[in-house]
Amino acid sequence: MPAPLSRRRFLQLTGTTALSATALSACGSGSGSGGNQVTYWGAFASTDIQKYFQQHFVDAYNKTVTGSKALKVQMTVKQIDTIDRLTQTAVASGRGPDLITTTGPAQTLNYVGNHRLLALDSYADKFGWQDSFLPWALDAGRVDGKLYSLPSSFETMAVFYNPATLTEHGWQPPTTRAEFENLCKDAKDNGIMPVAAGNAEWKAATEWHVTWVWNAFAGPQALYEALTGKRSWTDPVFVDAIAALKGWFDKGWFGGSTDRYFTNKFTDLYGDLANGKAALMFSGSWTFSEIGPYFGKAAGNSATWDWAPLPSLNSGVAAGVQPLSIGIANSLNKDCKHPAQAAAVLDYFVSDPARQLGSLAATGIAPSPVKMTEKDFPKDIDPRVKRQYLQLSEGTDVGYTTWTFWPPKSDTYIYEQMEKVLTGSLSPKEYCAGLDKLFQQELKAGARPPVPAPKGA
Repeated sequence: MPAPLSRRRFLQLTGTTALSATALSACGSGSGSGGNQVTYWGAFASTDIQKYFQQHFVDAYNKTVTGSKALKVQMTVKQIDTIDRLTQTAVASGRGPDLITTTGPAQTLNYVGNHRLLALDSYADKFGWQDSFLPWALDAGRVDGKLYSLPSSFETMAVFYNPATLTEHGWQPPTTRAEFENLCKDAKDNGIMPVAAGNAEWKAATEWHVTWVWNAFAGPQALYEALTGKRSWTDPVFVDAIAALKGWFDKGWFGGSTDRYFTNKFTDLYGDLANGKAALMFSGSWTFSEIGPYFGKAAGNSATWDWAPLPSLNSGVAAGVQPLSIGIANSLNKDCKHPAQAAAVLDYFVSDPARQLGSLAATGIAPSPVKMTEKDFPKDIDPRVKRQYLQLSEGTDVGYTTWTFWPPKSDTYIYEQMEKVLTGSLSPKEYCAGLDKLFQQELKAGARPPVPAPKGA
């Protein structure tokens, strides 16, 4: 279901394990529903987004249902920093919301393991979700062959930059490792932060860099083999990628220095990108809904921004890999009193491309991974945003994000233990060995989300 926050911001504020959609939400089947309505809990990043969601999703849905037995949606606004804990507590007590919102399939597995969800397969057939959604995204919500979550936002990672900064110094968005390293060296020599990076506001931001480096260095095929148990995470291609990332941090290319990386805030980093103090930023599609206030009229400057595909860090990997990501997923609580009506609400909120792309154009919030073509995009959408989602929906060179396709404990390990690598208390080889041990345990226990095969496999 649409959410106003990305995975990154959601986790930062709630303490769970994504800026992606319109509202972090839930439909209540407990005492608040009164038995004659579907209640919706929403936490919004701004009143403008709240009003947009109310008008274009909640109110619009309510106009479609008629009759004395029809259940309409009543939205109650909750606090961002408490909604996740409220949902978890309510679900555990058996009086939780009808729709359970998580930060993706990996986190949904926690509810599946505790037997708190209803399978969605009958509703998938009823509403034709197999035809509406991109196959890989719908399949990511399956556990043991049953569909337990519906993807409500999708994202990828890319290189964000200020075109004027690159032009001034004669740089181009890097497409190879050599180009990336030469740009970083030149930027540092000129007193410019090569890569705007930091995790002061959200520690899990470190996994963004593990994600893009593994996709650009090891490549989708090697990642797929490791995720499906056919290759170990101790393979040199993964260890060497982590070693390269560690080396770049040691050179002060990420965030200015390793120490500064741990104290850098996103607001400052966006400002550095806008005023030419930083050259590049490796980030996700949630950046579209965050970057605007720092550029152009909104910021009182003439700066502009753009994005480019990820570079290739290895001769065997093509440039432009797009790591696939589901930022928000929604499920039905097994204690839901009105599952058919709640499923209808979910379908309305996330399955229509026109509604999703209208929200994307108006708010910058990531759409659900529905099938879309160029004609589905509204005319007023930012062409930079349109370009990314059109390419992502076509799924040419697709890869894998850690927060979508790794098991929950392995995902947490990736960003928590990577901090030890950056500070020198854990070697890249030890880091990968520790991940492999934990991952194999989760893989054996069936805790890994479904993984689509890479293109051409």
